[in-house]
Amino acid sequence: MPSLLMLNMVLRLVSWRLSGVRIGRGSWIKSPIRVGVGSWMGWGCTVRGDGELVIGKYCAIGENVRAITSNHDMDRLTMNYLVQDRLVGERFHSAKSGVVIGNDVWIGDSAILLPGITIGDGAVIGAGAVVSRSVDPYTVAAGNPARPIRRRFEPDLEARIRQLTWWDWDAAKMRANAHLFSIHCSSHPEAMSVSEIRTDRDC
Repeated sequence: MPSLLMLNMVLRLVSWRLSGVRIGRGSWIKSPIRVGVGSWMGWGCTVRGDGELVIGKYCAIGENVRAITSNHDMDRLTMNYLVQDRLVGERFHSAKSGVVIGNDVWIGDSAILLPGITIGDGAVIGAGAVVSRSVDPYTVAAGNPARPIRRRFEPDLEARIRQLTWWDWDAAKMRANAHLFSIHCSSHPEAMSVSEIRTDRDC
């Protein structure tokens, strides 16, 4: 990643693309950020706060998503950063900080992610959701505040898929197993098994 200053200058004009990562034009990144290969953020996203945003591999993040990585400490006499800067020389934040997004996560447009949460691998966050609590892997969550709506898969099938950890495969292994990415998982759960994985030598 370039410096935040350079990244934000680029994002004022164009989307930023490098090594399989894309951050959409008009986004504003004020927090430390780590993004895994293959992940895309849509236009107009905002990341701010003193915590870190960690995004796993192959995530699809919609437009105008906001990740807030730290918040004001409500237990102080004032929560105003200007007053804290002038009188104390530091800013006080709540204990919760950082946002962690797992691998293969889909986050809908205009969702808001609040400090201290973790969104598990394979989870789906509905458009406009306000996520104030962590979301389990392979769970669909939506609303304000966001609540679990359903699991994406039956427990046995979810366990098989989680064991694959396909996002850690190299390009050759992905190509060798391209057939898995077109299968309707619930209709063919037997295909989602470590024993069914091909290596590039099998092709």
